[in-house]
Amino acid sequence: MDKEFLMLGGTIAAWVAAFLTIIDRLMSLRERFGLFKKKDQAAKEATEKAKAEPASALSSTLFELPSKLGPPLSFLFSSELLVIGASGILLNYVGLMVSLRLDSILYLDMVGTAFAAILLGPWWGATVALLSNSLVNWLLYPKPGAEWEIFPWSLVNMAGGLFWGMMASRAHFRTYLKSAHKSVMAHGWYLIQFGLLAACVMAIPGTFVQAALAQKSVFALDPLVASTLERLVTGKQALLQQQLKEMLGISWGQSLGWAVLNYIQNCLRYIPDKTMSAAIALVVLKFGFPLFERELIHGGPTGEPPRSNRVSPLILGLLYAPSFAVLVTADLYTGHRYWVLWSFPWLLILTGYLFLRRFGPSEAVVRQARLERNERYLKAFKPIEREPAYHFCRRLTLATLIASAVFVLAFPILLVDYSRASFTFFCVVYGFLFAVHLVHVAISQNLSATRADN
Repeated sequence: MDKEFLMLGGTIAAWVAAFLTIIDRLMSLRERFGLFKKKDQAAKEATEKAKAEPASALSSTLFELPSKLGPPLSFLFSSELLVIGASGILLNYVGLMVSLRLDSILYLDMVGTAFAAILLGPWWGATVALLSNSLVNWLLYPKPGAEWEIFPWSLVNMAGGLFWGMMASRAHFRTYLKSAHKSVMAHGWYLIQFGLLAACVMAIPGTFVQAALAQKSVFALDPLVASTLERLVTGKQALLQQQLKEMLGISWGQSLGWAVLNYIQNCLRYIPDKTMSAAIALVVLKFGFPLFERELIHGGPTGEPPRSNRVSPLILGLLYAPSFAVLVTADLYTGHRYWVLWSFPWLLILTGYLFLRRFGPSEAVVRQARLERNERYLKAFKPIEREPAYHFCRRLTLATLIASAVFVLAFPILLVDYSRASFTFFCVVYGFLFAVHLVHVAISQNLSATRADN
């Protein structure tokens, strides 16, 4: 993959998004102030109906287009997938930048993956992990050699998304979230399952990725402690390899001996990071998005949370295809030797597709559940969208987007590297605007949940 080519494509996509968003905001203002009043009563009723919706007809059509091209998605694209997925990617990127800046033993690049997996399930959790690792972090990674340090670890992140999503789909987890007075033991059990056990699961693909990259586990410890551990590990590794050689042969004994001990070291490295990631993700969920918790985890009034259908693993496979092509063909990742490792996600994707095709929810059930949740979202947010501050911020957002487009138009005159400068400029502008939008969504959900409780 050529990073410059992707940045050029990202710049074009940002221009299209800015153009469509400006049109959307202008149409909303037109509907709001009645700049072009209709004479007949039917047109007035249509205008009132459009005003009651959270977005204009154009944005609604664009946002729900993926569901009209084939079987419907299990989740609402604009109200759920866009907000939760983008929040997960943003949390992952912020966590990675904080870790790099502080030179911490924590990575914190999977907080958003845990957040998305808990709300959307395993397949969308893995999708957020893949997008965050193989695209966003790769494009915006501040250090040279991003391909070596980031790209292959998408397998570990995807494994985390799948694991956290499956754990969050259990009835025991929903029971744990319902009570506000859980004991310290209950919270400790959550951290053990979503932290310690998750670390042990993710250490398996992490060890294989290290083997493909010819890397060793490195501890950021005191030199004296590190040397003592190294001597201990070396001695244990020699003893384990000798025992495995006698049972499995020389080559297998050496490989398994190296793998077992590196797996143990990876577990020790992952446990603090995955435990803190799972804890932060749950705190963000509980404080920030109570309406999502009520609808997507507890199932709303019906008590039946939405389930993924066969479209979810297909989307994951579609997004993994470019990464798989690079991992298999690039000499950097020794695809000729470890093609089985890079192909293993396809086995999971195919298995998930066949299982959900046979046992997943029907299209009629998915459409009905989507319709009911969308109506509840509209009802919850309708009073808040009538506030003056809401319309003030929409107009300010419109002005900001128009100003950013004007600035980017001047970049060819002022700057040499137009595509890279435009890409990073749009990333910063849209990143901050979207962060503000997420704060607005979180506040709105808390207000609506409080009003519903009262």
